[in-house]
Amino acid sequence: MLPVTISDPELSARLNKLPADGLTIFTLEGDSIRGALVSAAHMVALMRQAHRLGLLETLLLGKAYVAAALLSATIKGDDRLSLKVDGDGPARGYMAECTAGGQVRGRLFTPAIDIGNDPADFDTARLIGKGQLSLTRYMVGKTEPVTGTVALRTGRLAEDLAWFYHLSEQTRTSFTLGVQFDALGRVAGAGGLYLQALPGARDEVLDRVERLVYSLPPLGETFASGAGRMDICLRSFPFFDLNLLDEHPVRFDCPCTKERIAAFISALSKDELVDMAATGDFPVEVSCHNCGSVYRFDREEFMVLSRQIVDNHDNGTQVSK
Repeated sequence: MLPVTISDPELSARLNKLPADGLTIFTLEGDSIRGALVSAAHMVALMRQAHRLGLLETLLLGKAYVAAALLSATIKGDDRLSLKVDGDGPARGYMAECTAGGQVRGRLFTPAIDIGNDPADFDTARLIGKGQLSLTRYMVGKTEPVTGTVALRTGRLAEDLAWFYHLSEQTRTSFTLGVQFDALGRVAGAGGLYLQALPGARDEVLDRVERLVYSLPPLGETFASGAGRMDICLRSFPFFDLNLLDEHPVRFDCPCTKERIAAFISALSKDELVDMAATGDFPVEVSCHNCGSVYRFDREEFMVLSRQIVDNHDNGTQVSK
C-alpha cells in the first residue's frame, strides 16, 4: 500500500491531539462477558482520504472499518476475517477485512452513492436495502475459508452483526459503532464497542450491561472529545468487575505492492501485453480497490514487464501470482 497522509493541515493537527487508534480487549463480571473497545478516528480519516469519499460514503464504510477492527479481537495469529454486506439499495454494499494484528482495509461497492434529494436516505438502512451479511474467516492451516451468511435484519451494521451472532452462534452479542463529523463534515472521532456473553453469563447481568451501553453518549462523539479507551472502560463499567486482557494498535493498511500488481498484469494474454506496450497510453495506472492506492507503470517499466511475460509464455511457464 502506498503511504497516505491527511491533506488538511487543520484536521491533521486535530487528529494528532487525540489518543492513538487502538483496540482494548476486556472481560466483565468474572470473565462471563467478553468485550472490545476500539478508537479509530485516524484510521477512518485516512481511509476517507485514500478512497476519496464523501461524507455519506465515509459514514457507511467508516462503520464497517470500525466493526472490522472490533472483530480482529475474535481471531488470532495470522488469521484474517472479512465482513461483507450485499444489498439492493443505492449503496449496494461494502466489504472490510481485518487481521488479528488490527490491520483493516476494505471498499464500498458504490464509491459515490446517489441518494437523490431525500434526506431520509442518510439512514444506512435505506442505503443498503434488503440483502445479506457474510463473515468469512481465513484460518492458517485450513485449505478453505469458513463463511457464515444471514439475511439482513435492518440494514444497520451494528444491529445486523448482533443478529448474525444470534443466529449463527446462538450467542447474545451487541455492537455499537460510531463516526463523528465536525461542522465542516470532516472526521472528528470514530469508535466502537463489542460485548458478547460467554458461558455462565447471567441474563440479568447482560440486561444491565446492555441498558448501560445504550445509555452511553455516541462513541464517535466521545472519542472526538479526546477521551481515551481506558477512561471510557473505567467510566462505563465501574460495577462490573472490569478485567483488561490486551491492547494493540489498529490501522488502515493493505498488503498490496507494485510487485503484486505487476503479477496481476501478467494474467493478460500475450497479444494484449504486446499491444499495450506498443500502443497504450502511459503511464498505465492500476488501482487497488481495497485501499485506493494507484500504481503507475511507465513505458519502460511496462516494456520490461511485457518482455519477461512474453518470454515466459514462449517457454511454457507462468509468472507466479
